[in-house]
Amino acid sequence: MPDGPTTASTDGNPFAPFRDALMLRLDSVTAAGRRTHYVTPFVTDGSRLCVFEEPGDRSDALEQLLVGNRTTISSVATGALRICAVGRLPSGADEAWARDACAERFCYDQALQDLAQLGGLVSLHPA
Repeated sequence: MPDGPTTASTDGNPFAPFRDALMLRLDSVTAAGRRTHYVTPFVTDGSRLCVFEEPGDRSDALEQLLVGNRTTISSVATGALRICAVGRLPSGADEAWARDACAERFCYDQALQDLAQLGGLVSLHPA
């Protein structure tokens, strides 16, 4: 995991700093060791963060990396800020919200316009 300060917000919106980020770095501790993954298709309303499998990736790779594992989230856009989280499979309501929010956020991006190409998603919750 990257060195530096880890911050968790207590105001109920720990993921708010990532709203305008273009890409996230996810550093996870898994049974197989430490893994780093960079992800672009993600959405947050500040209190929840959902990340998607990108087209062409293994359909279960992100799930294996994040679900049940402690993950540190960071971004170039947020500098030294790091938020610790644990991945979970999303509820039906979270998945519906995330897919709608992703369509709205990335409507300008031709590669992401067809959400059917996006694989599953993982919901991250503060650790």
